[in-house]
Amino acid sequence: MINFIIYEDEDYFYDWYKNAIHKFMGNSNDYYKIHHFSTYSEKIVKLIKSLSGQNIYILDIEVTGKSGLDLAREIRAFKKTMNDQIIIVTAHQDLIQNAYHKKILMVDFISKFDELEEKLLLCFREIYTIFNSNKFLSYKKDGEIIRIPYDNILFIEKDKNEDCLCIETENKKYKYRGNINKIESLLSNDKRFFKAHRSCIVNTYKITKIIPNIPAIYFNDKYTNSLSRDKKKELESICLLGVEENYDDDM
Repeated sequence: MINFIIYEDEDYFYDWYKNAIHKFMGNSNDYYKIHHFSTYSEKIVKLIKSLSGQNIYILDIEVTGKSGLDLAREIRAFKKTMNDQIIIVTAHQDLIQNAYHKKILMVDFISKFDELEEKLLLCFREIYTIFNSNKFLSYKKDGEIIRIPYDNILFIEKDKNEDCLCIETENKKYKYRGNINKIESLLSNDKRFFKAHRSCIVNTYKITKIIPNIPAIYFNDKYTNSLSRDKKKELESICLLGVEENYDDDM
């Protein structure tokens, strides 16, 4: 499922975006859904936080309540994966150069009055390339195929109360009835994953802090205590942690 989140308060341009999406997705076998917001509210924040899968944001720079650039910054506060791609649009040519200096992992910043549809389609093609370059951990559960992008995985560890593995992501926890050695084998060719404990594999790209003495490995507000004594130094080395940078107030 691909979600298109459109943040635009002019119906005329919303129709342009919608038509470009239908035109592009007409050549794809993927399911997709368009979400439209014409003003800023808690509803858009709640939706964005709840979205899984692959998401494309088309944000107008001037919308009632909050600019598209400010919303992009808010999105990036809790969405930092390859599966969330941002396009900024504006009716003001003079704002483009300034906005480029404030990019927050944006695919592009385009003018509403300069080949809008053509540039949107180019952006969609670029985003599809990014999406398709991402790998998935796939398994079958109750007749349904579950596909979890590698980039979404924080850590995988054995459940202490159930005979299964927990695959922890930023927004959801998945349960997998299988052997951690099998998972380790599937992930062995991807350098971001590291077996920190006999019962735990971590995504080193997502680690924000390690406290060896507890022990604890943090991924923003989530953490695991599964860190073997003989793995601590190696993990710290991989993550380049343990180095503290100090900045003087008068610098």
